[in-house]
Amino acid sequence: MNFASTLLLALVLGLLVLDWFTLAGKNRRALLIEGLAFAAGAFFIAFPDRATALAHTVGIGRGVDFLLYPIVIWLVRESLLTRRLRHEELERTTQLVRALAVAGVQVKTSEPAQSTVR
Repeated sequence: MNFASTLLLALVLGLLVLDWFTLAGKNRRALLIEGLAFAAGAFFIAFPDRATALAHTVGIGRGVDFLLYPIVIWLVRESLLTRRLRHEELERTTQLVRALAVAGVQVKTSEPAQSTVR
């Protein structure tokens, strides 16, 4: 294992530890999936020849390409889903602010007028 592989493995481990402390108890399923993905990534970092052999088995020239294709597809999917969810959340927030504004106007207009005549 070379210096770059050691640094990448340290980065993967550091990210997993950071997420463990920040996400622990909040989203265990996401943490488990992340751990499994990081374990697979760490395996291919430590043994890049296995990725190349697997890539050749399915007809792809390089192991890194075999790993990058699904990662890029997944990231594009996540980007599109996040964008859609952000727009939906913005629409819900707009509707909520409008409803609160209308409710505030109704409260002010339904208060009884105080008479100034004595």
